[in-house]
Amino acid sequence: MSQVLLGFRNLALRLAIFVALAALLVWFLGGSLFARESVLVLGAASTGTVSGEVEVRLEQVVLPASELASDRIFLRVAIGEAGALGKNASAKNCTTQDRLAEATSLFVADPGGTSRAVWFAGEPLATGGGRAGRWRVYRITPYATCPETMLEVSDRLEAERQLARVKAGLPLQTPEAAASARDSVLRAGDPR
Repeated sequence: MSQVLLGFRNLALRLAIFVALAALLVWFLGGSLFARESVLVLGAASTGTVSGEVEVRLEQVVLPASELASDRIFLRVAIGEAGALGKNASAKNCTTQDRLAEATSLFVADPGGTSRAVWFAGEPLATGGGRAGRWRVYRITPYATCPETMLEVSDRLEAERQLARVKAGLPLQTPEAAASARDSVLRAGDPR
């Protein structure tokens, strides 16, 4: 009977040494025993003055399979002080921001003027998973902590058109004015 107990003790000791060496190897190779999200930076921009410069990054987040999320891949915006967005950018994310299925690139409007801001548009994910089908135009001003939703439009084409207006120094159109402009373009050359 004591031989069996000695065998179990020996096996437990070998298992403990194996697990400790495996954890040490994973740590040495820069990994982790527990899965975590991976973040890929898709674009970056900054706005503000020297004392209040804000750095904005558009990130693609891939959640580990163990989380069983309905949408494992989504886009988000990280906002922080210039130079503060390092590897640990998750602490800088706004908790109330939309998770995006798709987004346009970031651009700075009026970089030297008084209305400087980072603009982009994105399609938020629906609450139950999947795409919402509507696009939102966002603005991030100096000293901002979250993107501000400026306008909700029907599709990406309209979102890009509104962003082009901002790039040209024009204000955003109301949904009614945008629908009227779209109808006039679609009906151009119509003999009726």
